Amino acid sequence: MNRVDRLSAMLIHLQSKKIVTAKELAQRFGICLRTVYRDIRALEAAGIPIGSEAGRGYYLVEGYHLPPVRFTSEEAGALLLAGKLTGAFTDAKTKRNFDSALYKIRAVLGNEDKEFVAEIEKKIGVFDTTGENMPVENSFIKDIQTALYLKNTIEIHYYSPHANQTTVRKIEPVSLGFHENYWHLIAYCHLRNAYRDFRIDRIQNLSLTDQSFSKTHPPMETIIKKMVAANNLCNVTVRLKKDSNYEIIKNRCVWGLVGEKDLGDKMEIMLLTDSLPILGRWLLHYGREVEILSPVELQKIMRKYAAEISQQYMGTE
Repeated sequence: MNRVDRLSAMLIHLQSKKIVTAKELAQRFGICLRTVYRDIRALEAAGIPIGSEAGRGYYLVEGYHLPPVRFTSEEAGALLLAGKLTGAFTDAKTKRNFDSALYKIRAVLGNEDKEFVAEIEKKIGVFDTTGENMPVENSFIKDIQTALYLKNTIEIHYYSPHANQTTVRKIEPVSLGFHENYWHLIAYCHLRNAYRDFRIDRIQNLSLTDQSFSKTHPPMETIIKKMVAANNLCNVTVRLKKDSNYEIIKNRCVWGLVGEKDLGDKMEIMLLTDSLPILGRWLLHYGREVEILSPVELQKIMRKYAAEISQQYMGTE
């Protein structure tokens, strides 16, 4: 990216947030802090009213606005893909809101870009290969977003399939994430006095309370480690090449990942699981690409699975 394009992008970035740190700008544009300071001075010299707060960052002075931004066809295409995913993996209300925003974006596209978006929209689809349908109306995503922003306590009626019962909980929402084909809400539960993972599709009713919380929750990595440590889990270590399988396994086990070791062309991953047989069946898909170092019990389980498969095809040509 040349400097003119970078300065334009930096100006848009400043308008997108209330305050922006120099470190954030450096990371986004791949430049050093000294270059960030030079670019900020260049924007100020061009008449852009940029304010700064010591120890916090930069901001555009209130009342200053950029003229309407024109999207490129690549940016519009990326938003279209996001819209397709939104429709497949969120509730109907969120999908309607995104569609409304997308129509406003289309309105400012040039004719050629409008044709591009209209044509590729017919040829892009998102399909659920799990055979499980996402909840249509009761995902409560909009209310959860509001609670995350306002730091409001939420009251939920939560169904637990293991206990086969529904409990009423008051929770402090911390983070909303999509994992294993489901939306999950990480929150501090007043009933359990601990952090818990609530699957959104198991929430039967949700309401925002007028109670706000001022407590600052620790980073998500710390919360997840606390949640993992509270369960009776098994330590597992596997070794595999640095390839796409490594990224898949790492991302799939992100909540149970406790460490990794770089061995050059290979990686060792240390993780925790509550079921060695289930983990073993999943790792079996990767065959010889994954070497299980520990525990011995998981190695025995894998030998059993391999023997069962071998026996099934014994004598066939």
